[in-house]
Amino acid sequence: MQYKLKNWQIVLLTLLVFIIISIFTFFLLKNNVKKLNLNNSSKIDISKIVTNFKENKKELNPLYESNNLKDIIILVYNEDSTYNSYLINKKTGETNTFLDYINNKDEFNNKLTELLNLKYPYFIVDALTNATQSYFVKDTEVTIYFSNYSIENYSEALSLTINYQEIKDYLKFTPNLTETYTNEDGFNYDQSKKTVAITFDDGPSRKYNPLILETLEKNKAHASFFMVGNMMASCESCVLNTYNSGNEIGSHTYNHLNIKTNSKTKVEESLTKTNDIYHKITGDDIKLLRPPYGSYNKNNLTNINLPFILWNLDTEDWRYRDVSHITEYIKNNVSDGSIILMHELYETSYEALEEILPWLYLNGYQVVSVSELASLKNRTLEVGSAYRSLK
Repeated sequence: MQYKLKNWQIVLLTLLVFIIISIFTFFLLKNNVKKLNLNNSSKIDISKIVTNFKENKKELNPLYESNNLKDIIILVYNEDSTYNSYLINKKTGETNTFLDYINNKDEFNNKLTELLNLKYPYFIVDALTNATQSYFVKDTEVTIYFSNYSIENYSEALSLTINYQEIKDYLKFTPNLTETYTNEDGFNYDQSKKTVAITFDDGPSRKYNPLILETLEKNKAHASFFMVGNMMASCESCVLNTYNSGNEIGSHTYNHLNIKTNSKTKVEESLTKTNDIYHKITGDDIKLLRPPYGSYNKNNLTNINLPFILWNLDTEDWRYRDVSHITEYIKNNVSDGSIILMHELYETSYEALEEILPWLYLNGYQVVSVSELASLKNRTLEVGSAYRSLK
């Protein structure tokens, strides 16, 4: 038997359904309004946060300010002679340091050491291992300034500028990346600094040439090597390694010939033979001559198509073979533009080089090849001329 609802039952049921729907709708709207209010309350007024931060710095004005990056706002201040960078998160409003935005600090520090070794001699890098660091952060790069390091009698400011391309894998913010950039390089010499050339005669020495090249590299220095032709033929790898390392090779004749006391023909043969060996090894031609014994005459200057490179500081390392004598002589006599004479054949000369290069660096000198010295002094090394220094 089919049951039929009475009218009053239908009305009651309809009213009940309406009440249930109304209650459900009420709670749904209430939750949505609550969520909306929460979202509105959590919205960050980043401009107000930045304004308040700057007001809290009182009389200080930022040296650098940027809102160009996606994730952060950068403010840099000079506080107590130290650069401090403040990175304000655009989403949270939190203020952090540069290091707070670095992932994998060990790998970052390894990269930092690698880039420091490009710019500075080894002993400077070693001294910076435990130095205090401050950061000047910009959109495309960061400059790290070092303080509280221990290098006796050295007061020059030490810093390193790193393009974000080098460290992008370690950054927690999205930097602006430049397509091209150049790392700081200790072999990019400064024309405004005092500069000297160190020269080595009578090589190459199979034993000491690689040690000298390594020492020059570690100290961001170059030198000129005036090699003897028959010695070049006996150690072709020495010639090629010297050439490829950015150092300079000049002629010292084929067999240490006194060009002043020998015939024009014999001198030409000696120089040609030496150049042929050099060209075979490097594909290049010799551009400078150091006459053995420093001996030459006017006819030699006229007949030989190379500049003559002499010296104004003779360490006499071949005579004394004493590290202290060599280093003290250089310390007491060196000046801007000096050309220093040493020899490649002696252990004491190599040991003296290890000692004198850091001293020269700490006393404001760059050590370069003769041609680099001429370029930095805006001098042209001319055929038919002899040069004792390049003041």
